[in-house]
Amino acid sequence: MNPVKIQDNKKTLSIAKNFLNTTLRKVMLLLEAECGSFFLFDQEKNELVLDLFLNSTPINIRNIKRRVGEGISGKVAELNAPVLVRDIDNDIRFRRNGFQHYRTKSFISIPLFCPEGLFGLINIADKVNGEPFSEKDLQFAVTVCKYACMVVENMLNSEMLTETKENLKKQKALLEKYATVGKLAAGVVHEVNNPLDGIIRYTNILLNQIEEHSITREYLLEIKNGLIRIGSITKSLLEFSHIINSDSSKVARYVSLYDVIDESLETIKEKLNGNIRIVKRYEAVLPRITDMGISHVLVNLIKNAIDAMPKGGTLEISTELKDAVIYIRFKDTGTGIPLEVKKRLFEPFFTTKPLGKGTGLGLAISQEIVKKYEGAIEVESMQQFGSTFTVLLPTKHLENGK
Repeated sequence: MNPVKIQDNKKTLSIAKNFLNTTLRKVMLLLEAECGSFFLFDQEKNELVLDLFLNSTPINIRNIKRRVGEGISGKVAELNAPVLVRDIDNDIRFRRNGFQHYRTKSFISIPLFCPEGLFGLINIADKVNGEPFSEKDLQFAVTVCKYACMVVENMLNSEMLTETKENLKKQKALLEKYATVGKLAAGVVHEVNNPLDGIIRYTNILLNQIEEHSITREYLLEIKNGLIRIGSITKSLLEFSHIINSDSSKVARYVSLYDVIDESLETIKEKLNGNIRIVKRYEAVLPRITDMGISHVLVNLIKNAIDAMPKGGTLEISTELKDAVIYIRFKDTGTGIPLEVKKRLFEPFFTTKPLGKGTGLGLAISQEIVKKYEGAIEVESMQQFGSTFTVLLPTKHLENGK
């Protein structure tokens, strides 16, 4: 199981803090100590932050921070090992380095570790009888803290499993919904396409028999445009159905990503109108990749980028190979995407384009195709400053499998 990112999750961080605060109280009670503190380690700032301070005599101590190497706690974090000090005046490691809150000269300090590394620090001081802490006291505290960290890790892993199960449950429900829509779409398309072909054929016959500039011909042209629009929708529905229900393991054809990008640009060159600049930044020479419909993804993302720049702009297409993942980025200088729209981008039939301009299936189909590669599509956008769509594909699907 992968290590839990404690610091990145407020819920799991709260669980860990509460349990370790309780551990601090228990250790103080069992060692008959009157003073104790728990520091949380901030990995980004490389410093310890006081989370809890306990003392038999109320002392207003808060907002204390210690960088690694600074003060007693910072020094212990730097040593990266449990510390027993019997007499601070005679300990050359510390020499009263920030020592001011304890009544006696002896204390125990124990770093706490999670799978990611240092998580925090527990300090125990001021035995009730005034005596220094013993080696036995240190071993007891270290053992308790070790098991406390193990319990926290198990609690967090359990929390992670629960969240994973919930996410899988949601994904399963969504896939079942997509599969139902896909099967329904296949049936509807079949029933619609047969009469649709006949209607278009007879419309063309009528167009060939009517005068060039008559009002009837204009009406027929409008009818034909509407029929073509219906045909476009049924084609998208059928493609969606095939993507949802197809078995990608049967596909064994390989294509060049760069050739597919060039072909995609060629298919939509009439939409460029000379006011959109295409910039290519290819970092690596890539082997061919398994063809599971990648051309649909690239064409769709290019079309969307161009549609986002009605007044012109720049579309930068770049590739990068990093950590066994291929990154294909489409960065435009268009209008950007509002947050409420960004949340729904990959929903089937959701579109912000005017009636007749989009079916709302392009990104939904693209996402399903990318999932077959075990990849992802990431979106970054800022209104008025453009958007970047990044396709991530594992290199395991390259022709050489690397």
